[in-house]
Amino acid sequence: MTKMQRFHAALRDDDVDHVPCTAWMHYVTETLGGTEHAMRHARWVRDCNWDICKVVNDFHYPFPAGLETLESAQDMLRFEPMSLDEPSFAEEIKAIRILRAEFGPDMPILMTTFDPLRQVVRRAGMSTMPLILGNAREAHRMLEAVTDTMCRYMDGLRKAGCDGIHFATNSALRPPNPFGFDDRSYEEFVKPYELRMLDAMEGMVRIIHPHGAGIDMQRVIDYPCDAFCVSDRLPGNPGLAQLRELTDKCLMGGIDESQMWQMTPGEVRAQVHQAIAQVGRRKLILSPGCTIPAWVPAHLLQRFREECLRV
Repeated sequence: MTKMQRFHAALRDDDVDHVPCTAWMHYVTETLGGTEHAMRHARWVRDCNWDICKVVNDFHYPFPAGLETLESAQDMLRFEPMSLDEPSFAEEIKAIRILRAEFGPDMPILMTTFDPLRQVVRRAGMSTMPLILGNAREAHRMLEAVTDTMCRYMDGLRKAGCDGIHFATNSALRPPNPFGFDDRSYEEFVKPYELRMLDAMEGMVRIIHPHGAGIDMQRVIDYPCDAFCVSDRLPGNPGLAQLRELTDKCLMGGIDESQMWQMTPGEVRAQVHQAIAQVGRRKLILSPGCTIPAWVPAHLLQRFREECLRV
């Protein structure tokens, strides 16, 4: 099978020659531009022979000129829909075009992105969350502008040759997690904007990544998507077997990203086989549940890949 055939077979619940696998990390390329961003991904994917090129998002959402963070409700009123010529978007779209040309049609290419609220707080700082949630009128004005921009960005990625979106969201987290939302805030400030972005991704593969530990899958289980990527080994999260009881969608995970850097080769091998034992070979993509540290030893990455080729 080609990598693209293997990827879509896993999504469809068809037989695969081996369970597809991938992993990803950050490359700190925001100041280096889309070409370097693409080339670091291409080298990583080729060196490790991954089945999927999962592109991380190292570029932050552009703020209005002169605005570094949010200090008042009035700051939120400065947000307007942004042009895709902004480097944060243009360089990522450029990276997708380069990767598509580099790999040709048989490599699945996924772009990582975030829900509109998280786009803002990634740039402004998490301590601005009470200001946002405490000023609904201004917050909705800002989120409308960000969502409009992000929906057009999804179209730009699609046209550049992106096959799918890895949609990372904190919406499945609840208090007291500092990144969590109570039900009212989730329903008002998060869910409607996430669903609009998911609609804008139609035509691409949609993979939902409920980020963090202690997630409530019921928050996202009915979202329109093709797969769920979950840190199934983090405390308070459902394991793969529990996730299979909740959904018939393809599952992505199995490897503990928080511990991989200090595992033995035998422990990496064991996690691969434990994942297969829980859910079988179909509708599964073997991967860490989230980003792995850059210091994971190369021999463990090799062991992970080799073991996936055997299952």
